[in-house]
Amino acid sequence: MNIGDLDQRVTLQTRSVVTDSVGQDTITWVDIATVWAQCQAVRGREFFAAAQVQQEHTIKVRIRYRADVSTLTRLVWQGRAHDITGVVPVGRNEMLELMCLQGVKDGR
Repeated sequence: MNIGDLDQRVTLQTRSVVTDSVGQDTITWVDIATVWAQCQAVRGREFFAAAQVQQEHTIKVRIRYRADVSTLTRLVWQGRAHDITGVVPVGRNEMLELMCLQGVKDGR
């Protein structure tokens, strides 16, 4: 892969659970890093669930290898959050290929 192909900026985030004074858990997302990436739309679809139309978009993202990326991490690209559904190392831990889903889960 040509490093020059990494022409998009994405932010990696991790989930943080904070308990407030009344004992309620609040989920927030904390930035881990902003990195260069190659992003490619793979597919999109609309479907009917819970009495409303839902949208789902899948993208494939390539970034330089990082050991702290997993399916518990999420990715923000073009202002939209995407759940990471798959992490595949490429080469000898040179790159990561991430399959990401925007739409119906935490990545609204």
